[in-house]
Amino acid sequence: MCFEPTSVILSRRQVLAGLASGAALVGTAGCLDTNAASGRDSFTGFQSIQDDIAEGQANHPKILKAFGGVYEHRRLTGYVTRIGGTLAKYTEYQQYPYRFTILNTPIVNALALPGGYIYVTRGLLALASSEAELAGVLSHELAHVTARHGAERRGAQQVAQIGLLLGAIGLRAAGLPSGLMQLGQTAAIAAIKGYSREHELEADTLGIRYMSRAGYHPEAMVSFLRSLRAHSKVEAQLQGLPPGEVDQFNIMATHPRTVERVRQAQGQAAGTGNGAKKWGRWGREKYLTQIDGMMFGDDPKQGLIRGNKFIHPGLRFEFRAPKDFILRNGAKRVTGQHPSGAAMVFDMSAVIRRGPAADYLQFGWAANTQLQDLESLTIDGLEGATAWAEGQNQTGPVRIRALAIRREDGRFYRFMYISPLAKAGRWEAPFRRSGLSFRRLDVRSAARIKAQRLLVVTARPEDTIAGLAKTLPYGRFNDAWFRVLNDLAPGQALTAKQRLKVIAS
Repeated sequence: MCFEPTSVILSRRQVLAGLASGAALVGTAGCLDTNAASGRDSFTGFQSIQDDIAEGQANHPKILKAFGGVYEHRRLTGYVTRIGGTLAKYTEYQQYPYRFTILNTPIVNALALPGGYIYVTRGLLALASSEAELAGVLSHELAHVTARHGAERRGAQQVAQIGLLLGAIGLRAAGLPSGLMQLGQTAAIAAIKGYSREHELEADTLGIRYMSRAGYHPEAMVSFLRSLRAHSKVEAQLQGLPPGEVDQFNIMATHPRTVERVRQAQGQAAGTGNGAKKWGRWGREKYLTQIDGMMFGDDPKQGLIRGNKFIHPGLRFEFRAPKDFILRNGAKRVTGQHPSGAAMVFDMSAVIRRGPAADYLQFGWAANTQLQDLESLTIDGLEGATAWAEGQNQTGPVRIRALAIRREDGRFYRFMYISPLAKAGRWEAPFRRSGLSFRRLDVRSAARIKAQRLLVVTARPEDTIAGLAKTLPYGRFNDAWFRVLNDLAPGQALTAKQRLKVIAS
């Protein structure tokens, strides 16, 4: 790409207008703070330590709502809090009221809010294999707090916005082409996004400093990152996605890191003189003892997935997806995916609607859609209606089968089945069987449905990976998931008396 040379004659007023925009940005240099943790001068958008704390307090309830609430487990909560509190003693900002929370979700993630609010999920605790790995995660999150990355990112956004506004004024006053303004906008946005990579490296460097000072082996940060990568690959296979795409749902979305960058952080931490030591404790046995008995996978209060079956004991119903569908339980809907491209979505309507189910389907849920073969039916004694329509998605033309089943309270259970139009005939019968599999559970049946638990056992000579993995809820991917859970490389065999995580119903 090139620009044609342009001859522009600037008036004194135009020059002053352009200079004013640059001066406004340069003026922010006088508002820089030297961060006690990183030693860098950074612009934090005029946000104070107290502002950080207030922001964390305000957003704490939102995090709990988004991630299934608090996992209520007194022993494990105390354990995580003790480790986090020990690490926090080695941070440079003791003004923060550090608080550590376990989130009740199987998603593998960890995050921090300004002001000292640190979170890890049940899913992450299940994947980690030692106290040092957990300490590495907590240290990394503590580093985001102490480096004040939240406030710094906000400051960068403010600078970019001010710069774009004033820069545009200056360019217009100078009579320069609008293409230059667009180029400036792109550069500003790229600069903001670039902070994420630098922040992650800095958080690793500071995190290694904190965990090393607390006596943990810094190599644990690398070992857990390898587990995360292995987990992402298996999850991608499970969902029929390319290996990198699954990262958008877990810790790698908010913490894009590589082993090479963590190694770089180790070198930087060691170079400070007070940083990473080449030794330290791992605490594997102690950690496994603490997580023994922890809930694994979905909480029954939020619904459970068992193979291709979804069960909600609280709302007392269940249904089956077509064979080889991989189900995912979200906050508002259950989704399913087949390797061929077929998909399904299940949710519940929020609004009470009176009248026939066919009317709800035709004039409510699918209003303004050309429905075909509208049919009324009864499923487990409940009134329902189904029809199909053709549409378009990212991959091309599709057929969509909609099914609505009236609940006792006037709302509707809703199924939407999607298949590539060319394969619609293949999926018609499996989709119909899936919808007809919906049934209500009686109180006694619902009460018998319990959460799965992670148990720590000692391997016996006769144990096999296939035998120990069969209770996992991932079907043909059970063996691969078991290996990830226990840090076993592909092809690596079990050894006698090895401590292993297994899943029990």
